[in-house]
Amino acid sequence: MKKAKMLNNAELASFCGELALLLPAGITPYDAILCMQEDSSSPQALELLNAIASSLQNGMTFCEALSSTEVFPEYVVSMILLGEQSGNLDIIMRKLASYYKQQCEISDSIRSAVSYPLIMIALMLLILIVLLTKVLPVFQQVFIQLGSDLSSVSRQLMSMGTVIRNVAVIFTVLIVFITVTAFILSFNPALKRRMVNFLHSFRLTRSFYTGIAYSRFASALAIVSAGGIDVYTGLALASKLAGNEQMNKKIAQCKEYLLQGDDLPQAMKKAAIFQSRDIRVLQLGYRSGNADSVYEQISSHYEDDTISRLQKMIGSIEPTLVIIFSLMVGMILLSVIMPLIGIMSSIG
Repeated sequence: MKKAKMLNNAELASFCGELALLLPAGITPYDAILCMQEDSSSPQALELLNAIASSLQNGMTFCEALSSTEVFPEYVVSMILLGEQSGNLDIIMRKLASYYKQQCEISDSIRSAVSYPLIMIALMLLILIVLLTKVLPVFQQVFIQLGSDLSSVSRQLMSMGTVIRNVAVIFTVLIVFITVTAFILSFNPALKRRMVNFLHSFRLTRSFYTGIAYSRFASALAIVSAGGIDVYTGLALASKLAGNEQMNKKIAQCKEYLLQGDDLPQAMKKAAIFQSRDIRVLQLGYRSGNADSVYEQISSHYEDDTISRLQKMIGSIEPTLVIIFSLMVGMILLSVIMPLIGIMSSIG
């Protein structure tokens, strides 16, 4: 199999979801892959499934076969290894499918929440540029022919429009360059991690990424709990998904409290992981044997809270943008209308 890029969240959710449906029927991973081959119509998917099936035929374990393709995240490979060792591979696949489906929903929610304001800002700038570079010069020529001139405000706006027109090409090239560079750098894991770390520490985005980290951590623990994986191994795997240095420090503290004899909910409480309400519910979940369900509820809580706060912040920005844009357009129109009224009154 030729070198391919890592599978995205949607592809991982689909792959794990199909296996989660097939494995409980008692068939082997190899037979499950063959079934998936029959139903697949994508050339890329068929190539991947063929590579996995070939590795399984050569005596590799399912975990080793997935790892050899180099398109599955380390976390998925590690969880499948533990699933094979514990005999809970079907449960692990079902939980992984649920996790990556949730990540898709988070990404879609953030994308939809952010895209509208960005489009609105772009349209505002486009309209302002057209007004300043195309409309105002026309009125200037009209006023000159009528023996008048634009007001001082209009002339200043005209000068601004000339500057904008001169730098528009440079600005466009710069935006294209930044976009292409960001796209290329997204394939570099080291640079991508630096970007993520910056967003985790940046003041405006820190709280949102922290909420997402808590949601991912809780989802990972739901998989660990359902798969019968020991606590220490589970925390190590969950820390990989959190992707947050502050969260990783808290996880390290949690491990220390576990070594001192505390149970997991108590250790999380001392390490300030999750809110007190979540810890209380988690303690009840462990007592009733439903810890995985509680972790899923906690993950959904942090996900919903993060998306809600993001939407509120953007909702407060939108009216401000509309007011600023309206004032700017109004100022431009007044700078044109006032001289026009003066000319009409002098004619009258």
